Amino acid sequence: VGGRQRVFMSLLPKESLRSDAQEPAPHASHCPRCGAGRCFAAARSSRGTSSRAEYLDTSLYVDVRARLPWLVGLMLVQSLSGVIVEIFSSLISDHIVLTAFLTMLVGGGGNASGQTIADLVQRLRTGEVSPADFGSVLAREASIGAILGLTVGACAFPRVSLLSKHAGLVDAVAISTAYAIIVFLANVVAVCVVLFLDRYGQAAVGSPPVVQVVVDVVGTTIACVVAHHVYSLFSSAEESAPS
Repeated sequence: VGGRQRVFMSLLPKESLRSDAQEPAPHASHCPRCGAGRCFAAARSSRGTSSRAEYLDTSLYVDVRARLPWLVGLMLVQSLSGVIVEIFSSLISDHIVLTAFLTMLVGGGGNASGQTIADLVQRLRTGEVSPADFGSVLAREASIGAILGLTVGACAFPRVSLLSKHAGLVDAVAISTAYAIIVFLANVVAVCVVLFLDRYGQAAVGSPPVVQVVVDVVGTTIACVVAHHVYSLFSSAEESAPS
């Protein structure tokens, strides 16, 4: 039997013998979880350890220097919200219920834009989309924003009219309409900012604060403008109605 085995082995190609000899042992690995030689968990663990070490070894000054200009500049831009509130101060004083829902309106826009930012940044990282796809991405996200805006706006109407003691039917119409428009515009703004900043490699760091501030200013403006027109429309309708 031993002689037959030696004859059979001599007939095999030398390349196959070398490849078999170079094949690692199934349990000769460094993965602490399963002991498999080619475990993907071991590769991910090593990459994660390397990234973690790189992050922790980075100087605090480097991270602060990268973030501080964004925060200071955007703080100045966000001051526009206060200017808009002052412009519409008479409207707000006549309809004080608006102040109770202003944070909900601006926050809704921030929530919608935050979802869009997270999705687009991930797709940019994987190469699914690029700034060259601006037109198609904007059309798609605008459609998504319109559907979300109409749906959330419809949900806001009973929330305002039924669950608020000081809000009436006209208030619910104004707030729900403003909510729908803000969510739609928040999606559009998020697409424009993310794809623009991606050209300069700043999409992940710059997009969240920039979009938040823009949506804050735009949301405050939309809320006041829409409320002004809705109240004026209903007021004109009441005046023209026969007594």
